[in-house]
Amino acid sequence: MTKVFIGMPAYNGERFIREAIESVIGQSYADWVMLISDDASTDKTRAICEEYTKKDSRITYYRQEKNIGMFPNFKFLLDHADNEYFMWAAQDDMREPDYLGVCVKHLNENKDLGVTTTCTTLIDSKGEPVLNELELARLSGKPSFTSVAQYILQPEILGKCNLMYGVWRTEATRATWKAYPQRTTWGQDYMFSLALIARFPIFVDGRTLFKKRFGGFSNPGGLEGAQIEEFRKAKLRNPKNGMFPFVRFKGYFNGHVEALRGTPYLLGATLLLIRLPRAFVIYVKRKNFRKIFRLKN
Repeated sequence: MTKVFIGMPAYNGERFIREAIESVIGQSYADWVMLISDDASTDKTRAICEEYTKKDSRITYYRQEKNIGMFPNFKFLLDHADNEYFMWAAQDDMREPDYLGVCVKHLNENKDLGVTTTCTTLIDSKGEPVLNELELARLSGKPSFTSVAQYILQPEILGKCNLMYGVWRTEATRATWKAYPQRTTWGQDYMFSLALIARFPIFVDGRTLFKKRFGGFSNPGGLEGAQIEEFRKAKLRNPKNGMFPFVRFKGYFNGHVEALRGTPYLLGATLLLIRLPRAFVIYVKRKNFRKIFRLKN
């Protein structure tokens, strides 16, 4: 059986999906199959994908009859995986040619690992690097209160949610989804990755082989210019300020509780309270700025 099942959820991805598919085809590790699930796109996504199914027999394309939504589409792909390893490949991300081979090697050599990935480079709409996210490597290890605490206390701006785009043992993906089913709520990818860390050992290779498009599904055109510069300055100035919005705290906290339920680390969710005062200060400063701006205009 083919070793790796790659699921690519797609929706109106014509701008970047060709690069994403080429990135998979260009992997030095070749023992994979990929299913692209098109969530009833209205652009040229279908034509592009069907073009690649004719070029590479490892690629299969399926078009949903109607739009089912982002997370049901993610689950649809997972439900169709019957291979040992599984990976979600977003329609706008790219990976260096050795990414898949490096991850599979780590999984083959360590049967306890639930997922493995590498450090990440954020890229803009032109594929140019924005920032390297090297802090992910600090999250490697077995589930423990220490690893859970380190994850919860690490600022969101440092990319910890990208763990979900690593290469998984398929059963670990299913177990994590059962613990925290992804849904449309702020920070769902952070909670999903937390559910992973609380249940399975992970390993983040120190090499930077994963390219995450800045903006993602919520910004299919990619982010550019001033938006990226604002993000870069925020991270370089004080990464601790790159965090969850104060007004989202209740839902975010409840999501952490859900992600940790059934593990010995449930009390770890209370560590979010340590970060709450900073979130409040940031919120107040931004509100004041907006008031001043309105008065001037």
